[in-house]
Amino acid sequence: MVIIKKIFYSLTHQERLILIGAAAILILSSITRVSVAIQESSEWIAVSGGTYREGVLGQPITINPIISDNQTDQDISRLIYSNLSDLIENYEVKNEGRTYILKLKEGLLWDNGQPLTSDDIVFTIETVQNPDSRSPLTKDWRGVVAERISELRISLSIPTPYVFFTKNIERLPIIPAHIFGKIPPANLRLSSYNLEPVGSGPYRFEGFTKRKDGFISQYRLTANDNYHGEGPFIEDFYFIFYEDAQSLTNDFLLRKVDGFGSLLPAVAEGLPPNNIVINQIPMPSYYAIFFNPLVNPAFKDDEFRHALTAAINKRRIIQEVLNNQAESINGPLGNFVSIREPSVVYSPEEAREKLSTLNNEKIEITIIVPKVEFLEKTAKLIREDWLSVGVDEVNIISLLSDELLNNVIKTNNYEVILFGNVLENPLDLFPFWHSSQRFYPGLNLALHKSSKVDSLIEIIRQTESESEQRSLAEIAEELIIEERSAIFLFSVPYTYIHTKNLRGFEFKDNEKLIIAPSDRFKNVNEWHIAKARVLR
Repeated sequence: MVIIKKIFYSLTHQERLILIGAAAILILSSITRVSVAIQESSEWIAVSGGTYREGVLGQPITINPIISDNQTDQDISRLIYSNLSDLIENYEVKNEGRTYILKLKEGLLWDNGQPLTSDDIVFTIETVQNPDSRSPLTKDWRGVVAERISELRISLSIPTPYVFFTKNIERLPIIPAHIFGKIPPANLRLSSYNLEPVGSGPYRFEGFTKRKDGFISQYRLTANDNYHGEGPFIEDFYFIFYEDAQSLTNDFLLRKVDGFGSLLPAVAEGLPPNNIVINQIPMPSYYAIFFNPLVNPAFKDDEFRHALTAAINKRRIIQEVLNNQAESINGPLGNFVSIREPSVVYSPEEAREKLSTLNNEKIEITIIVPKVEFLEKTAKLIREDWLSVGVDEVNIISLLSDELLNNVIKTNNYEVILFGNVLENPLDLFPFWHSSQRFYPGLNLALHKSSKVDSLIEIIRQTESESEQRSLAEIAEELIIEERSAIFLFSVPYTYIHTKNLRGFEFKDNEKLIIAPSDRFKNVNEWHIAKARVLR
């Protein structure tokens, strides 16, 4: 060391500077080489840990996925409960497509440590089928016979072959028989387990916080140690509840919540794009105007329906109401099968001419619409379009969902209704267009009746080939469009917004569509915040 000092001080000032500079370059280049080598021979991987806070507009009421159709309940349920397809190891189809034999995975447990067996599957299906439970899933399981073969095997028998039945199996959430089995189905909603649920999903219930006025402000879940699959990376998952959208957005900007989703268009408008990730996920759903000729005989006239269709400026609706965050659609398959050109183009001149040739009686129309802001705005623009072409009076009645269902849809008490259809199976037109579904609980709101369409829909449900299903569905769609019993408007994607700290939200190519908003959690076990670098 002494010798090095003597050598250093024996150098001139300029030589010392050169030596120091060369040493600095050598050190920096060495650090760079080491850094590059580490990057080339290692990678970032997700690790367990961290907390995620999901902002939700609304309140949990009954966190029981087979009896609640409240969106907030469904979101939380998706993390706590497993769907049947997650629990089965394999299945066989027998008896020409009428019988399904399911084999459960071994060692399945509820998050309280109790075994999950075929008894839970049979109990869930029978509870869904029981009219006293008032389950929104009843339509998918009507006529199905569920039988226990053994602790791990179940037989499901259906009256006729139905190629989309496997989708029903995929989507059925399973509830515990040892928790709900002794409760009469009519009293299921009274159980305290609906707010303190026991499930078998990736997360388990940990607790909730409630204000003095009864408003639940947050709900805490934690990773379920008894989960049968790959456990989630994020350890603690919070749902933070809000009474209005503005408060939710403000807290997101203040980083009090990490992400939130919405079915409402333009929800991301005004948010800083540099610090967030905005995901727009297509959903197989659409909004349309449905005519009821039984209430207003004027709608039996094809030329009248044609005129009303030609009068609507869908492009203006999408621009002014939906901020261009929607797609125009022209048929009951939406744009999820193929993009169809409009059979009637926007032409107020043609609409005005057609209406002028009809009888001289006063033309008055009443539109029923859900009390949802963007749908109410849509109805107002449609009213303007119809008035401008010669309709004398257009009334708009906005109703909350319960009143709309009980007083309008159940009784078919509407002239015109602006409503949305969700296609659980995009090629299956049965729920909305088969003649048998014209009256509640069917949802054929146009009261469409066609033996040709019925026959095509029934054949689709028994056809294994997806390409053949598609061809038949397109023929049925063409026939429905020709009847003009509805005006197809637009489809709105689901928007999910989160901070850049969250990774793993991405959907695979074969999962680009989500059926329901809660499907955003289908890969929640891949979401992660914490990460670490490891050697390859």
